[in-house]
Amino acid sequence: MNEIVQYYNDLASTYDQDRFDNSYGNFIDSQERKILDKLLIDKKGQILDLACGTGRLLNYASIGVDASAQMIAVAKRKFPEKTFLQNEADAILLADNSIDTIISFHFFMHLDPNKIDQVLEESNRILKKEGRIIFDIPSRKRRNLLGYKKANWHGASSLSIADVKSDPNFIIKRTYGLLFFPIHRFPDLCRKFLLPLDSFLANSFLKEYSSYLIIELEKK
Repeated sequence: MNEIVQYYNDLASTYDQDRFDNSYGNFIDSQERKILDKLLIDKKGQILDLACGTGRLLNYASIGVDASAQMIAVAKRKFPEKTFLQNEADAILLADNSIDTIISFHFFMHLDPNKIDQVLEESNRILKKEGRIIFDIPSRKRRNLLGYKKANWHGASSLSIADVKSDPNFIIKRTYGLLFFPIHRFPDLCRKFLLPLDSFLANSFLKEYSSYLIIELEKK
């Protein structure tokens, strides 16, 4: 995890500009927010953004947790009214059964399977009964179809819906697909026009062949 933290410490000052201040980043951000708006329509209770980074999605949450001090520093400047914890995701300094919902985006993909299990175990600890964790993960079926080979830890992990169903602490409530087209291969000017069709296909019977899955788990 130290390698991951250092990577994001180094990127923090330019992360928003490099990752989301462009048509590709806007395409992903728009789809993610559309899904979160459905899942968090009332924004009730304590909502935690796990691996909150620079705070891109902190308008949905009251608490931000991240292991990178530099990423949290950027997030604090955007949201000085929020509560922040600089913690590893498998050792969060919060009480048992204290959180209603956890959201976590662009994080699980960097963790090996054992670490994912540890983070879900810690999430189970801090969530209230019937609390939720909503996270994204690259689709294993898509990657298998395309013959994906990981180069290092960055974005290396993927799951199928069937993989997630085996977790003993949670039940799957809803799933969504995200980014069906290889949108980075399309010209900038046409990307926004493809957004409705991409969203439709990503949540059709082809869902698991989207680039990413968004999974809502409920604590048993």
